[in-house]
Amino acid sequence: MKKVTKKLALVLVAAMVMGMCLVGCGSVEKDVLGDWMVDTVNGTAIGEYAAAAGVAEDQMQMNFKIESKKVTQTGVNGSTEYEPKFRTDGVELHKDGTHQANLLWDKDSKVLSLDINGAKYVFKKGSYTFGSAAQPSGGEEGGAEQGGAEEGGAEEGGAEEGAEE
Repeated sequence: MKKVTKKLALVLVAAMVMGMCLVGCGSVEKDVLGDWMVDTVNGTAIGEYAAAAGVAEDQMQMNFKIESKKVTQTGVNGSTEYEPKFRTDGVELHKDGTHQANLLWDKDSKVLSLDINGAKYVFKKGSYTFGSAAQPSGGEEGGAEQGGAEEGGAEEGGAEEGAEE
C-alpha cells in the first residue's frame, strides 16, 4: 500500500510540474485576443507619421481583431482574414496555408508590432473607426489597410462598407 501511495504521489508531482511548464512556456493567445489598432510607426504617433507622409491617417491606420480561430485585418480599403498560429513571441498569420506575417508580442510593454516594408508598426489595444476624423473608438468598424500584413495591404478587399460579421 505504501509503494502505491508513493508512486501515485510521484505521478501527481510529475503532472503538476509538466502543467506548470506548459503554462509558463505556452502561447500568448490569452494576452493578444481582442482588438488592436496602430499606435506608432517607426516610433512616431500614427497621426504625425501620416501627416508627414502627406496622407490622411485613415490611409495608414489598420485594425487587427484577433480571435482564437481567425485574425481579421481591416483598413480603409477592405479586410483580410488570416488563420492564427499562436507562439510564445506572438502570432503567425497564415492565409490559404501560407505564412504571411508575424505579429510580435512584447510582454513587457504589452504591445504587438509588425514590420511592413521596413516600417515598424506598433499596435495598442483598441479599434480605429475609419472616417471618424482620426478618433480611436471601442467599436469594431473598418475596412483593410492598403495591403496584407507583411506585403503592406489586403488587395482582395472584401468587406462592404457598413457590413457586420
